[in-house]
Amino acid sequence: MRTFLTLVAGGPGRVATSAAALVIIAFVASGHGMDLLVATWFAGLASAGFVFLFAVLAMAGASLGIDGDSRGPAPKEADHG
Repeated sequence: MRTFLTLVAGGPGRVATSAAALVIIAFVASGHGMDLLVATWFAGLASAGFVFLFAVLAMAGASLGIDGDSRGPAPKEADHG
């Protein structure tokens, strides 16, 4: 299926869009559009919760001065002389 979508749609972003469109069309055509809407609602709630938790942790880390990109001092090279 992935090869077929790549052939039809192109790159990975387009493949994901095409796959989502095919799923939506299949759900609506089979009469399960409301089920898809409910699943999308709960997935949206779960993602919103994750984003909120991540934002709270990021703000807490910033207020405590925690820098995720900082690395310790560079290790000194061994003296082979």
